[in-house]
Amino acid sequence: MADFLIAYGSQTGQAETIAKSVKEKAELIGLVPRCFTLDENEKNFNLHEEKLCAIVVSSTGDGDAPDNAARFVRRINRRTLPNDHLKGLDYVILGLGDSNYSSYQTVPRKIDKQMSALGANRLFDRGEADDQVGLELVVEPWIDQFFKTLAARFNISDEKMNAITESPNIKLNQVKTDEEKKALLQKRKEDEESDDEGRGGVQGVDMLIPEHYDYPEVSLLKGSQVLSIDENLRVPIAPQPFLVSSVSHKKLEDDHKLEWQNLCKMPGVVTKPFKVMVVSAEFVTDPFSKKIKTKRMITVDFGDHAPKLQYEPGDAIYFCVPNPLAEVNFILKRCGVLSIADQQCELTVDSKTEKINAQIPGHVHKLTTLRHMFTTCLDIRRSPGRPLIRVLAESTSDPLEKRRLLELCSAQGMKDFTDFVRTPGLSLADMLFAFPNVKPPVDRLIELLPRLIPRPYSMSSYENRRARFVYSEMEFPATEGRRHSRKGLATDWLNSLRIGDTVEVMGKEPARFRLPPLGMEKNEAGSMPLLMKLKKDSLSEFSEVPRILFFGCRDMAVDAIYMNELESFVAEGILTDLIICESEQKKERVQDGLRKNLDKVLPFLTPSSNSKIYICGDAKGMSKDVWQCFSDIVAKDQNIPDMEAKKKLMELKKNDQYIEDVWG
Repeated sequence: MADFLIAYGSQTGQAETIAKSVKEKAELIGLVPRCFTLDENEKNFNLHEEKLCAIVVSSTGDGDAPDNAARFVRRINRRTLPNDHLKGLDYVILGLGDSNYSSYQTVPRKIDKQMSALGANRLFDRGEADDQVGLELVVEPWIDQFFKTLAARFNISDEKMNAITESPNIKLNQVKTDEEKKALLQKRKEDEESDDEGRGGVQGVDMLIPEHYDYPEVSLLKGSQVLSIDENLRVPIAPQPFLVSSVSHKKLEDDHKLEWQNLCKMPGVVTKPFKVMVVSAEFVTDPFSKKIKTKRMITVDFGDHAPKLQYEPGDAIYFCVPNPLAEVNFILKRCGVLSIADQQCELTVDSKTEKINAQIPGHVHKLTTLRHMFTTCLDIRRSPGRPLIRVLAESTSDPLEKRRLLELCSAQGMKDFTDFVRTPGLSLADMLFAFPNVKPPVDRLIELLPRLIPRPYSMSSYENRRARFVYSEMEFPATEGRRHSRKGLATDWLNSLRIGDTVEVMGKEPARFRLPPLGMEKNEAGSMPLLMKLKKDSLSEFSEVPRILFFGCRDMAVDAIYMNELESFVAEGILTDLIICESEQKKERVQDGLRKNLDKVLPFLTPSSNSKIYICGDAKGMSKDVWQCFSDIVAKDQNIPDMEAKKKLMELKKNDQYIEDVWG
């Protein structure tokens, strides 16, 4: 029987999306795959009884398994399992991760190693996709290789395999003269400005307007000569349509009562959405400084919810961040549905769909409005994936636009997709501005846009029902194909909040980055040697042990946030050492501070059930550099190779002696 298992572990939804895409493609060629989370092992499937399994799993920033794969990882690592427990199982594995983090690919590698140790046979090399450079660079070739394996295993004909790939044989007319080039550019400009969106939007409606941008010769709009004349593009078949939206003339009553994303489950969330009040919003760095990213702080009051919440500093809260009104209006207008966006909309599964087991996405209400869906449920900022670009190609009336969009989603155009869409982080709006004749059916966007994920923010402090959150402003100028200057989605929204506003948040599972760590009594915290900060009401609770804080900033005069509080901790004896590292003024980074204080640092780098190292900051530079610095210190002190030193550090991390709270 042509069936096999697809199992995934996904924290943000990317691994799940890939797994379900593999399932859909396999169904198109006549196979019967089953798709479950890894944690459904021993419930909905038994891995030791399977013959073929494809695993897609991510690794979280601190090296933990996704919530829907953690149980699986524990279970396959039981010492009681025999060495031949998975004998007879062939498997392939694709890992997703971000090389900004020191724990990159930890979970996929651990699963791969253990499955092999239990007798399973991996059919080809593990895929390691890096979100830092573009998942697609590894994901697509891995999927291609897997389907070649399926074709051979189940004896699938070339004709059937063509069901997942098509060659449109569309030639792009080449521009040969300067006059022809100017004519095409002028036509494109006229197309862009032919609608209201290019001249200031719709009167009385907040509408996103594109900024002028001169695309280079080879860009999002036009590929290289070799790609432009390729007559045999290998283009994925467009995903099967399966949804129908029906809009009535009625307004949806009480649409504000629609519960956030239909209360659809999400890994890591431990409460239903609840409202908190903003009680403070302020800058914590100079907003006019050009040296650093602006940092702001908001304080929220949990009110009556506080007694039910077991939160402490270091834990995080999910903010239910909406999409911007102007951006939503622009997309709805391009789809031709802006005028009915606030009317009652019912979603149903198309009775004529050929998609197997088609379902309405769980995070979208069946009875809602188009505006509500595009504001709170669908991610319109994430760079469009190749399946969505494939649908955009079918939605344009311009053959040149269609050809270029097909190139971007083709196998030959992978580099262009990465360089011009993925790397600059183009949004759906950027793509629609670049291709003004694309008018996508709104149903197709509902099907293909990913879920809008709430944004987690760590608490800098939590006391008396109130939590403070500090965040850096993310800035994205109108360059590299981005057609409007913007801040990060959450940044813009957080900046708009004012005292007295109420916002929806959700509880996040307790962090490992907390003091004392999970599983320890609070009164044990004062006796722990620390490389971080701690505050207690009574100094009598503190033992005479080192509590060291290395504080990195660029310039004390600009971004030394909370410095008064930190200095008071030293004065009160709460901190034994406060070591400030100014990278700009004194050319000293945290790593330099660590190397200068080896006598204080080395004791923390030996296994201990008591002492802790806490690392908090930027994943793209700081955390990786500090990790490498610690590795260098261990390697030199113990006269061992770098890889051996890193293994020792991983043991510290595994035993919660080295704890990170870092962000991309």
